Amino acid sequence: EVLEHVARAGFDPDARERAGGRLAGLSWRGRVLRGSDLLSPAEAHYLRHVVAQREWPLGTTLDDYLASIPRVILDPRSGVLISQYQGKGWHLAVVRRSEEFRGPEGSDWILVEYRLATGHWMTAFQPRTGLTYFDDPRRGDKRWVRRPR
Repeated sequence: EVLEHVARAGFDPDARERAGGRLAGLSWRGRVLRGSDLLSPAEAHYLRHVVAQREWPLGTTLDDYLASIPRVILDPRSGVLISQYQGKGWHLAVVRRSEEFRGPEGSDWILVEYRLATGHWMTAFQPRTGLTYFDDPRRGDKRWVRRPR
């Protein structure tokens, strides 16, 4: 039930993120982005991880990206980790092998991070460092609820 809730949560539709330097210069919705442009978190993460960093297969649309996230969350092979991150409260991370979602610059694993305090996904990407991503000292009180298979 918890994972079904997380799978439905989505990115916060009311939040905004700056495009920043990584996305400046990309063409999006008929205009060239500036670093100061505000985007929805779904758009920002899609542009960052799918378009700019090519972690998902070429041709992946925003809708494809968003549809891949619940599939990862609900996959019984996915691992589930709870932890506190950067003093921002409890996070639930779901991780599994990237397989069909791995793009030309993707990695072996795909990670979805959900922040309990906001009730929304924080990110979905393919960490280049694999599962050692969770060894970051800013992440504390780590507990695997289920290890990835």
